[in-house]
Amino acid sequence: MNYFDKNSPMQSLIPALRDLLMSPKAFFAELPGAAFHSNALFFASVPIFFATLISVPFYGFLLWFLLPVSWGLSLIGLWVWSRYMAWAVRTVAKGKLGNANAFQISSYAFAPMALSSIPYIGVIGMLWNLYLLWAALVNRCKISSGMALLIVGVPTFVVLASLVALTGMLVQLFPQLG
Repeated sequence: MNYFDKNSPMQSLIPALRDLLMSPKAFFAELPGAAFHSNALFFASVPIFFATLISVPFYGFLLWFLLPVSWGLSLIGLWVWSRYMAWAVRTVAKGKLGNANAFQISSYAFAPMALSSIPYIGVIGMLWNLYLLWAALVNRCKISSGMALLIVGVPTFVVLASLVALTGMLVQLFPQLG
């Protein structure tokens, strides 16, 4: 398996993405441990920049000015998710997952989110991201598939339900939106 190395990004990015795409279970099962966040941080930045680049035809050039904001917010969200995932594996599943390893798993699983800015195809990227998170928890952390589904599914459901509720409230407050 090939993994991303920030010291040789151009030589390691495409092979890592290919292995992640072709055999995600083996990719995460053999994933080496992470002592630091640097490789994962660099790898997670690639889909963010790619998503911004390919979103320009759909949403306009304003996104180039929002790139630092979207990059920062995406990395903060990824960090929060990885902290939650590490906590859930340790407390709920009684497994072992350090914070740096959780961030590494989350960064690799974040790769399909490069498609998130393309209308309608972004949903596929989101579902693929959730599948990769599940595969990483099952194959890297060695927890049951049901527990991994619980760890990934519950916060996803809460966020989606909150978005639906917020949308409903906005339509009630501002009828011209509906």
